[in-house]
Amino acid sequence: MEKSRPVFKFLRILLGIFLIAYALNKFLHIVPSSYGAMQPLAQDFIDSVAIYLPALYIFEIIIGLFLIFNKWKTFIYIVLFPLSAAFLMFSFINNDLSEMWPAILVAAINIILLLSRKEKYKVLFD
Repeated sequence: MEKSRPVFKFLRILLGIFLIAYALNKFLHIVPSSYGAMQPLAQDFIDSVAIYLPALYIFEIIIGLFLIFNKWKTFIYIVLFPLSAAFLMFSFINNDLSEMWPAILVAAINIILLLSRKEKYKVLFD
């Protein structure tokens, strides 16, 4: 069982709110954002997956709601890990180091929350 310390609850809720706010911003454009100046290969990648991005943002909202309402935590942490790793790698590969903080924040919180439930994951890696 997850260590019932308030810090893990706070991080779970913070991550959920961050994911919802980030995804809603892509739909509502509350805070101006862009992907910045990208290398041609990174721009080609964004252009090729642009059709799938709305589905990804809806998925992020659903994940954020599950985190806020404390549902399926163990499953959600592991589902979110590839997304946070991809978010972090894309920011790093794009040489967007000054605006990399959201990716670092999401990945760090996801790793901390994964480690808080490591006993639950041991059966997956026997």
